[in-house]
Parts: sequence; C-alpha cells; structure tokens
Amino acid sequence: MELSDVEKLILSMLCEVHAHLNIAGGLDPKFVQSALHSGNTWGLRWKYGALYDGSARSDPPIVKEVVAILDMWSAIEDGYGALAAPDKDRVAASISPQQSEVQFMGFDSDTEFEHANVASFLIKDMQRFPKFAERDIHSHQPSISIYRRMVRAFAALQKLAGKSRLDADQLIALFNQSAGRGVAA
Repeated sequence: MELSDVEKLILSMLCEVHAHLNIAGGLDPKFVQSALHSGNTWGLRWKYGALYDGSARSDPPIVKEVVAILDMWSAIEDGYGALAAPDKDRVAASISPQQSEVQFMGFDSDTEFEHANVASFLIKDMQRFPKFAERDIHSHQPSISIYRRMVRAFAALQKLAGKSRLDADQLIALFNQSAGRGVAA
C-alpha cells in the first residue's frame, strides 16, 4: 500500500488521538503507527485485510523474500531440533564458520537494512515467527546472498519431500548451499 506523506501524517495524527482517547475497538493505533513509521504499510493489509477490497496489490518482493527466508529457517531449526545427537553433530559440522550454530542469525542491519526492517516488523509487530522474537536478528555480516541460495535449495527439497520435517542429510545439503558447495536435491 502506497500512502502519500500527507496521508501518513493524517493517519499518524489519528492514531495519536485514538490512543489518547483510549478508544476501544478493533484497530491497534500503535501497530498502525509502527507500520507507517517503519515503511511497512503492507502490514496494514495483512492485519486488517477485511478493510481492503480484493483488488489490493500483492506484497512487495522484499516481504515475500523475507517470509521465505524466515519460513526456511523455521523449518531448519525445527528439523535440527528433532535430530538425535549423532545427526546433530553431522549437521553442525557442515555449517560454515561464519554461521557458528544452526540458528537463524538475521540480517546485517548496515548493508541489508530493508531485509532487517521487514524481518523485525514481521517478528515483533506482527508477532509472526515467534521462535525468533527474543533474538537479536542483526547478524552484523552480510547474509542475503547465502539465504537466497539456501531458499532455492529449500524450495527444491520441499517439492521432493513436501512439508515433512527436514532430516540430517537435507539440512547438510542446505548448509552446503549456504557455503556454495554442491546442489541440494
């Protein structure tokens, strides 16, 4: 959703009035303000979809990409968490040195600001992907190119395995992609 500067100002002021008057209702003025101030106005359509007609534009590509990355990391962490200790050791041995552990590390807030902003909004404001809510999701190192390789490999794995939990070999294949080694299949 694209809003003009004037529309953003009016909405922000209405949110302040709404909050000041402590109006009970279905809209959350803090959420609306957060969406406006962070540039994540697409989140208004996600949260308040009933207010929009069916012709609303689709989500920005960066939102789709961040959701795909967070979905993938949720599946990775779930799969890894369900492994027996010997398989966990095999998977841990396959991760790159900059990864350090089998856990979503986030995005570099300096060079990948837009990705970090969308991820933070999804996790904190929209309360999606709750497993990442208590983490610092700023990796302090560029990671998007690694995640893009992994997402492509993850999509291929999902076509083969469906929605079943990732096993050790599949996780190793994904981490090989993150390091630029091999092709996951």
